Amino acid sequence: MKILVQLGQWFQPAIWLLNRLKYPQKFALISCVLLLPLGLMLFLLISDLQDNVQFTRLEMEGLEYLSALRQFQEAVLHFQLQPDPLTASIRSEQEAHLNLRWRSLQAADQKGRASLHTQAKFAPLQQTWQTWQANSYRRSEQDLGLLQTQMDELWNHIGNSSNLVQDPHLNSYYIMDALFFKLPIIQADLATIPQIFQFNFPALPSSLTNKEFIQLLRIGGNLSQTYQDFIDHLNVAFHQNFIEESQGNLSPNLPTNHLRTNLLHFSQLLQSLLKVLQDLKPLDDTVDIPWLKRQSTLSLRQSFVLWDDLNQQLTALLQGRIQQLIYRQWSLGLFVLLFLLIAIYLFAGFYLSVMQTVASLRAASRRMIAGTQKNAITLSSHDEMAEVVTSFNQVADALRSAEKKYRSIVENAVEGIYQTTLEGTYLTVNPMLAKLYGYDSPEDLITHLTDLNQQLYVNRDRRQQFTDLMAEQGVVIGFESEVYQRDGSTIWISESARAIYDSEGQLLGFEGTVVDITRRKQDEWEINRLTEQLQGENLRMGAELEITRRLQQMLIPSEAELNAIADLEIAGFMEPATEVGGDYYDIWQQDGKLLISMGDVTGHGLESSMVMIMAQTAVRTLIVNGETDPARLLNVVNQIIYENARRMGSYKNMTLVLLEYKAGLLRLSGQHEELILVRQNGQIEQIDTLELGFPLGLESDIFHLVSETEINLYPGDVAVLYTDGITEAMNPQNQQYGLERLCEVLQIYRHSPAQKIRHMIIEDLMRHIHTQKVFDDITLLVLKQQ
Repeated sequence: MKILVQLGQWFQPAIWLLNRLKYPQKFALISCVLLLPLGLMLFLLISDLQDNVQFTRLEMEGLEYLSALRQFQEAVLHFQLQPDPLTASIRSEQEAHLNLRWRSLQAADQKGRASLHTQAKFAPLQQTWQTWQANSYRRSEQDLGLLQTQMDELWNHIGNSSNLVQDPHLNSYYIMDALFFKLPIIQADLATIPQIFQFNFPALPSSLTNKEFIQLLRIGGNLSQTYQDFIDHLNVAFHQNFIEESQGNLSPNLPTNHLRTNLLHFSQLLQSLLKVLQDLKPLDDTVDIPWLKRQSTLSLRQSFVLWDDLNQQLTALLQGRIQQLIYRQWSLGLFVLLFLLIAIYLFAGFYLSVMQTVASLRAASRRMIAGTQKNAITLSSHDEMAEVVTSFNQVADALRSAEKKYRSIVENAVEGIYQTTLEGTYLTVNPMLAKLYGYDSPEDLITHLTDLNQQLYVNRDRRQQFTDLMAEQGVVIGFESEVYQRDGSTIWISESARAIYDSEGQLLGFEGTVVDITRRKQDEWEINRLTEQLQGENLRMGAELEITRRLQQMLIPSEAELNAIADLEIAGFMEPATEVGGDYYDIWQQDGKLLISMGDVTGHGLESSMVMIMAQTAVRTLIVNGETDPARLLNVVNQIIYENARRMGSYKNMTLVLLEYKAGLLRLSGQHEELILVRQNGQIEQIDTLELGFPLGLESDIFHLVSETEINLYPGDVAVLYTDGITEAMNPQNQQYGLERLCEVLQIYRHSPAQKIRHMIIEDLMRHIHTQKVFDDITLLVLKQQ
C-alpha cells in the first residue's frame, strides 16, 4: 500500500489528467501517445525502404543510359577501326549504323535527362557529333578524340548521378565496378592496339620499331593488371551475391551458361593477346601485325558482348532488390495493419466491457436509490473492474446498514430533525422534535401544527426572516427564535437548516435540526449582567497589570549600568509575549567579578512573572550575602521556587543559568539554552548546558545535579545568551526562526559593537515573525570581549 501511495505521488499529473476524461477520450489519448512514436518509426522505416527503392531505380536508369552510350561507343570504335579505304556501300552501311546508335542514345537521354541531369554533358557531345557527321569525308583524329573524350565525360557523369558508384551492396557494387571502370579501360587499351598500326595498310608482318614496342609494352602491362582486377572483382560479386538468406550463395546462378561462355571466350582471346605482348622484343623478331590487329579487334568485340551480359545480370540483381524492398514494404504495412486492427478490436472489447460494468453499476445505484436493490451485482470478468463491483457491493451493504442506523439515529436523536415545505408545513419530523414542542408523536405534531408562521413563532415575522435568509444563502446556521409549545408556554430554539431544490433549481422547502437553547439563553442573560458588573473590575486589573509590567522592566539592568562595565560590551533585550512575562536577566558586579544570570519560566503571563521575580530576588539575596558556590546557590533558589509553587498550587518551573566573568574567563553553570560563542575569526561554538544543572521547581534538591565549565574569551569574541522565545518564534507559515539563522546573523555582524549586534538580531527576528502572533517571551543578552 505504501508503494502504491508513493507511485501515486509520481503519477499525480497523469491521474489528474485522466480523471477529467471519459473512457473514449482516455483511449484516444493513450492510443495517440503510443501510436505517434510507433507511426514515426514506421514512417521512417518505410521511407528508408522507399529511398532504397528510388536509389536502386535510379541505378537501373543509369544502366539503361550506359547501355545506349556503350552501343554508340562500340559503333564509333567499329567505324574507327575499319580498314582504309572503304567502299561506298560499306561506308554507307557504317554511317547508317552510327546514326541508329545515335538515335538510341538520344532516346535514352530524353528518358533519363530529368533524373540523371545529363543536359550539361550531352549538349557538347551532340554538337561534336553533328560536326563530325557533317564532315563525313574529312574527319580527323582530333575530332574522333574530342568525341571520345566527351563520351567518357558523359559516362562518368552518369555513373555519379545514377548512384552506380555509390552502391553499398557488395555483389552489385563489384559488377558495377567491372562494367563501369574495368571493362571500359580494357576496351580503351584494346582499341589502341590497331591504332598503333593505323598507317600500315595493308599490314604485313615486320619487326617493331622502338616506339611501337614501348606502346605495346605499356598496353600489355595495363591490360594484364586491369584484367586481373576485373576477374577478382567478378569473383567477389559471384561469391557474395545474397538476395535472401534462405537462397544462400547465388554464385551458380549469377554466371549463366551464356555469360560463362562469353567470359571464357573473352578470357582466352585476351590471354592469347597478353602472351604475345609479353613476349615482344624490339627490332629482333618479325611480328605478325595483322594478327595483333585482328586479335585485339576480336577481344574488343567480345568485351562488348561480355559488357552486355554483365549489364543484364546487374539489371536482374537490381530488379530483384527492388522487388524485395517492395515486398518488405507491403509485408511491414500488412503486419502493422493486422496488429493495429487487433489492437482496435481489443480496445473496443475493453471499452464495451468497462461500459457494461458501468451500466450495471448505474442501474444498481438507481435501484439502491429507489430502495429495490436487494442482491449483489455479479460479473463474469476477473479484472480490476470486478474489484470495483465488489467494493460497490460492500458499499451497498454498508449503505443499507447505515440507513438502518440513520433511521435509528433520527428516531432517537437528542435534537429535533425536520423537513418543511416552503409555505410552512411540516413534511417529516422525528420523535425528539415532537417532544420538544410538547406533542405526543411526530404524527400528532404534523396533524396539529399546520401553519408555522401563525402557530409556532412568537414573533410572527420570524418565519419570513428565516425564509429570506435561506433564499439568499441556501443555508442557515444557529437561527435563534422564541416559539410556542402545544400548551402555550414558550421556549428558545436554535435552528440549522439548508434549502431543498428540485432538478430545475426551484426552492421546494427546508430540512434541518432544532435544539432547545432556553437554558443557554437564561445563562446568557445572567452572563450579561455579570459582565456589566465586571467591567469596572477589569479596568482596575488592567491598571494593576500595567504597574506589574513597569516593575518588571525596572528590574532589568539599565543601559547606564551596562555601559559602566569594563572589559565587556553588554547589550540586552527583553520583550514579554503579554503584559508581563516569565523571562529575566540580571547583571551586577561584586568583589571584582561580573555576575550574570538569565532565566526562563515556563509559559508567560502574571503567574510566570511572579515566579521570575521570586528567582531574581532569591539570586540577588544569596549573592549579596556572599554565596558564590553555584551548586549551593542554585539549590537554594530551587528550594524557594519549589516550595512557593506548591503553596500557590502551581506547576511552574524554570531554567536558570549563572555566569561569572573575570579577566577574560567565563564560568558557566545551570541548565538553560545553549551559550553561543562567536570567535573573532567567525568560528561558532555552542556550549550545551544540559549537564550543568536541572530545571528549578521540579525537584526539592538539585545540589548534586549542578556542575560548572570554564570558557576563555579573547578580544573580539562574542558570547550570546537567549531564551527559546527567539529560536522558536514562528512566521506566518509556521516556520521557526531557529538556532542556525541566529548563528548566521551573529557571524555576519560579529565585528560590530554589542549594541548593533543586538539590534540586528532583533530586527531579523521581527522580520521573520512579520504578522504572526508572538507566543513566548523574547530575551537576548550579547557580551563582547574588548
